[in-house]
Amino acid sequence: MHKLAFCMSQNDFPAVIPHPFFLQESSPIVLCGPTDLLKKSRFTILNSRQSPRMNKHDEWIANTLNSLRSEDLRNNVLVTSLGTTSWDFLTWAGNRIGLPIILIFPPGSAQNFNVLRTKAIIGLGLEDAKTLAIRPLVIRRSMKHTETNALRDNWVFALSQRLIKNSIRPGGNFERYLSHEELPETDISRELEVQYKKSPPNRRPKLPERIALPEWYKPEEYLIHWTRSCVGPWPDEKRCEHFGRMMESKPSDNQGMETLMRIFSEKVIRASTRMIRGGYAVVPFTARPPEDLSKLIRWRVGLRRWTFEPYGIAIKRSRLEALGARPALYGDIAKYDSLSEGDRSFFQMAGSGKQDWTKEREWRVHGNIELNKLDKNDITAIVHIGEEAAEIGKKHKIPALSIT
Repeated sequence: MHKLAFCMSQNDFPAVIPHPFFLQESSPIVLCGPTDLLKKSRFTILNSRQSPRMNKHDEWIANTLNSLRSEDLRNNVLVTSLGTTSWDFLTWAGNRIGLPIILIFPPGSAQNFNVLRTKAIIGLGLEDAKTLAIRPLVIRRSMKHTETNALRDNWVFALSQRLIKNSIRPGGNFERYLSHEELPETDISRELEVQYKKSPPNRRPKLPERIALPEWYKPEEYLIHWTRSCVGPWPDEKRCEHFGRMMESKPSDNQGMETLMRIFSEKVIRASTRMIRGGYAVVPFTARPPEDLSKLIRWRVGLRRWTFEPYGIAIKRSRLEALGARPALYGDIAKYDSLSEGDRSFFQMAGSGKQDWTKEREWRVHGNIELNKLDKNDITAIVHIGEEAAEIGKKHKIPALSIT
């Protein structure tokens, strides 16, 4: 395990800082890894924040790869960061092509920084001997998120001798950095610059006004786990595996169906702690019937996704109750504090802002649900169109119904 090295000011830094004007005079950092990488020619490729819904044919991705492939792998080192789709992809791609990496972490403390470096190396598939990690140290405890992001980017700009402009949002922070009066124009490369494109709108799933269910499906007998598109890695997938899959697979316009097919292929609905107070791992269901789906779908701005999509797994309520399924306990924080430890995993806020979460009539099950331990007659797949129902029936021998 590499030892930590500290620099309390620019004067302590073990290499020339080509653009020191991006930093304050007192800019404490911690380093972990091979500092000899600082002797190489340092560059970065600049992409503003990009959509996490990646497509290998996106122009910013193609140009990033072309820029990296044109670099001298022996004498150059890539200065990059992590925490956004654009930074994470650049880091992964640079390493995959064979470049050494200087990885600027978001600001924080030096505690366990060598462990954080190791986790980043594993998650992004980097090489230990070719990764120098640097972290700006936060002296003030109450730094805003925008301030910590700016401090991270300040170090990327300060250490990079060449700044390759790729996909920059007009009027954004990177454009402001590049217009700094002390930054030499000769340090900026614009040869492969492409126009920044906003993420396309994620359209609401089209649903019929009335859903006709087959006679054999009795809504009152089932609970439904609605799935949705997976934005980013699958729950059991490393970031590097996700990027590799995105670059090798055929782009899909129907990621909701992909999620459902993956669940049936793995034969497990994975529990999640996301947005569950107390961090309990549960699988959520709703007692609302399929025809109520249009009433449940809402756009979550902070999460950049719909709450539900027209893909789900309906399981007999009696089988889920045998696994410990219980209705959610709706209330406020005072109610959560009053609950026993055994009940807290079923707690759900009754509402937030204008949202009334009680309308979802949520149920929960602790832990993963292994589908191969259930009778196939207790499971029904719910999909958007009839062709998808036929595909699931053919591949997985599971009853399926379409809502259109």
